[in-house]
Amino acid sequence: MTRNDSLHGCSLVDVLERLERGKIGHAAAMEWLHIDSLNQLTDIMYANGRVMPGHQDMDVAPETRALLRGITKREP
Repeated sequence: MTRNDSLHGCSLVDVLERLERGKIGHAAAMEWLHIDSLNQLTDIMYANGRVMPGHQDMDVAPETRALLRGITKREP
């Protein structure tokens, strides 16, 4: 059994919420996201309005949020 078996079928929102609440660890979230950098995980958390466990709130500029929405927005 791998660390992220309990995350099977979860959405990004589910995973980030569980990480923020301390229900899963950084390694499980990183494995689910297929990333290998805590910096990437931190960026993903803050870009989605979440706070890493043990971190303080960080302001994300409206321009950055708009850029991320443009990159990740699905085409009809």
